[in-house]
Amino acid sequence: MNKHLLVTISEDPTAHFGLRFVCAFFKHKDDVRLTLFNTAPQPPAVWAEEANYETLRKSEEDAQAIIRSGQRAMEAARTIFVQGGFSPEQVDDKIVSRNFSRIQDIVKEGESGLYDAVVFGRRGLLRLENFLDKSASEEILHETFAFPLWLCRDVEYDRKGVLLCVDDSEPSRRMADHVGFILQGESGHEVTILRVLRKTESRQNTEGLFSEAIEALKENGFPARLIKTRLVQSDNVVQTILLEADRGRYAAVAVGRSDRHRGVLSQMFTGSVTMALFRKLRGAALWVSR
Repeated sequence: MNKHLLVTISEDPTAHFGLRFVCAFFKHKDDVRLTLFNTAPQPPAVWAEEANYETLRKSEEDAQAIIRSGQRAMEAARTIFVQGGFSPEQVDDKIVSRNFSRIQDIVKEGESGLYDAVVFGRRGLLRLENFLDKSASEEILHETFAFPLWLCRDVEYDRKGVLLCVDDSEPSRRMADHVGFILQGESGHEVTILRVLRKTESRQNTEGLFSEAIEALKENGFPARLIKTRLVQSDNVVQTILLEADRGRYAAVAVGRSDRHRGVLSQMFTGSVTMALFRKLRGAALWVSR
């Protein structure tokens, strides 16, 4: 089954972090399909009382310049993917006129296209962070991001493996399934399943969480010999994950974002923890599911 990724691009070179991460992460590229996505801003509106030959011509020139800029970004991104080992036939592109904000347009495309993940590079992350910081927009985000996000900020492309962080929430289970699906055929990566227990918590359910995650990986065809488990007791969940990500030099840190507390275990990956990882993680990509 093809893995279909929506890769957001722009004219800014820092957006290429996501592109280059995808190229470096997948060693077996034959079953990966990519769609490059750019939302083109609308040219400034021309009011009826201002409409004349000069203003209409200027508006048309602005629109054409925006299209050319988007096309240049597409060509640069396509070149990176082909140089990174993908065939031209595996890469589609899509430029749309911006209807809402850039992030909201990406959300809409991510849902309607049924992509397996949406990939953000650095500039896209800055805009996403601004989007997240607004309470009204965060409410929209919680309702509409029904696909995994790959957030690539300052990634190191020689890293390998995935650090799969687990709790007892549904987003965590969905992320375990996502990791298994993405790693089909990728025997060059190992998965370490990490459970962080606060010092006052019981270990009673830990083995069950590990077993669930292992089963989800194996059901997707990921070999058991490449799966490890790690239990750490710490009251600082974010710092523990960051330290483990650096220690193991993982290519990606995978978490489920839970916004509804259903007991102590579910509180591990609340929105605040995910946001802290979003802002602090360096070297590895952050994969988030809801």
